Amino acid sequence: MAPTGIPSPEKITKAEFAALLDEYPSLVDAISKSKASKPGQKSLRQLDEYRYGTALADFSASCGGGGKAMTLDDVKLLVEWKLRHGKFRPTLMSLASSNDAAAAARAIAAAVATYRGDPSDAGIAAALAGLTKLRGIGPATASLLLTVHDPARVLFFSDEAFYWLCGGGKVTAIKYNNKEYELLRQNAAKLVKRLGVSATDVEKVAYVLFKRDAAGADEKSKTAPKVKAAGKAVKDDKGAKEAPAKRKSAVVKEEEPEPTPGTRRSKRVKK
Repeated sequence: MAPTGIPSPEKITKAEFAALLDEYPSLVDAISKSKASKPGQKSLRQLDEYRYGTALADFSASCGGGGKAMTLDDVKLLVEWKLRHGKFRPTLMSLASSNDAAAAARAIAAAVATYRGDPSDAGIAAALAGLTKLRGIGPATASLLLTVHDPARVLFFSDEAFYWLCGGGKVTAIKYNNKEYELLRQNAAKLVKRLGVSATDVEKVAYVLFKRDAAGADEKSKTAPKVKAAGKAVKDDKGAKEAPAKRKSAVVKEEEPEPTPGTRRSKRVKK
């Protein structure tokens, strides 16, 4: 269900944007507490601290870092954050992990060098093209690997950002291709310029807009009294029986890279 009260990115004020951005830490805390971690698994809060703290300090020159070369282990941490922070893709981690560590490090280093040599839209596109050659890395995950190197300018291709900036504030189908990401970057650049904020700030505000209602509903459901026993029909005030809800099979579209002319589409999932 789409959230209500989504402000237009063309009309949102700096004060409204700042207020939403301030909600992000407490929202992530609430979601992190609602999602139990398995033994030995990092919580969403811990992964978020890596994503917006440690990773930026390691890889972003604008954040005082940039001296560390990204490894496959770093990629796996960012993919884990992505899976816990947004939609879970069951095969994404195994695919990303199957890359050869040395080859992955070389591909990432080359992509980052390409971007730093040309931090324009064309440079971003060229860097993403290099990153998406890795198994399991589509445009969305590639943008995540690149944004930690330049969080001010490079936007992470998140579902929430696309819904807000390209979907009219509504949950819409996403193909996860380069064309969509180009449109997303263009729309985000307008907001970044108008309000004087960073691309990462836009990402966080979009997350708040589309996750806060769901987080609030989850919290209420934990405290609400149980009125229906599992597997049993109950009667409403008029005595009519309520039919048990049918379970729908949710089909989540996985991201795939855009096929190039003359080549066969790979069946491997990339996200």
